[in-house]
Amino acid sequence: MVKPILSIIIPSYNTADITVNCLKSIYTDKGLKDIPFEVIVVDNVSTDDSVIKIKNYIKKFVIRNLKFVINQQNVGYGAANNQALKIAQGNYTLLLNSDVIILHGAISQSLNWLCSHPEAIGCTAQLLNSDKSIQPSGGYFPSFLNMVTLLLRLDDLPLINHLVPAYHPHPPQFYTHDKFYLTDHAQDWITGAFMLIRTHSLKAVNGFSPDFFMYGEEMEMCYRLSQKFPQNKFWYLVGPQVIHLGGQSAKNQQQIFDREYTGIITFFRLHRPHYQLPIIKFLTKVNRLISHV
Repeated sequence: MVKPILSIIIPSYNTADITVNCLKSIYTDKGLKDIPFEVIVVDNVSTDDSVIKIKNYIKKFVIRNLKFVINQQNVGYGAANNQALKIAQGNYTLLLNSDVIILHGAISQSLNWLCSHPEAIGCTAQLLNSDKSIQPSGGYFPSFLNMVTLLLRLDDLPLINHLVPAYHPHPPQFYTHDKFYLTDHAQDWITGAFMLIRTHSLKAVNGFSPDFFMYGEEMEMCYRLSQKFPQNKFWYLVGPQVIHLGGQSAKNQQQIFDREYTGIITFFRLHRPHYQLPIIKFLTKVNRLISHV
């Protein structure tokens, strides 16, 4: 078997049909026909029929470039990716959520772009909701100021995001009609739903931090990558497009928010001045109160 140029890593947890649909969409990317690639799926002890459905898919279509790792315990999103990274052989690695559907040639387009832009650490595609509207995807690293505006809901006010670079910029359909996600550009961090990065860069920072279980880990890893390679940037591309269903492994929207806030708190504990941490913790509690008003 020819050594792959690209390794595609997909963690799976209780998303049987969604994971299979994700796999099917990968193989519709005609641009990958002439590119040696491998797919590594890591199942985190799904309690649905994920394992049998993925095995049946591999068997039915005789897919030889797909490795299926079945864990005995749920190690979390970041650790599952790190498991696969250890056996990945490609020069480039695409970290892909199981709830993503590849449109057109999004993977091959992104790979071709990254191959021709050595100044970039990695890139992401334009994420779309199921109705094809643009989904917020990455943004600027957490700072004390942009967390204050986010947690107090001040970032929803006009002009605030122009004055304070937002952790999560608004999509163009928001009433402020921000244009952040309408053009190719460099940004601090990109989403783990579709994250294409040079494999040597990922391994240089040992992948995802063990301090995170789920949510916030891709932003934190981007931060460490930017510290390791300060001359290089992450890029958001509008040409390649994927549908991201979002939150398929979480029980409800509140659980997603709670996990994201936990990730932000962990980031401040690891990378920001100590005096800021208790203030951010307090503001997350204020945010929950505001959300229930």
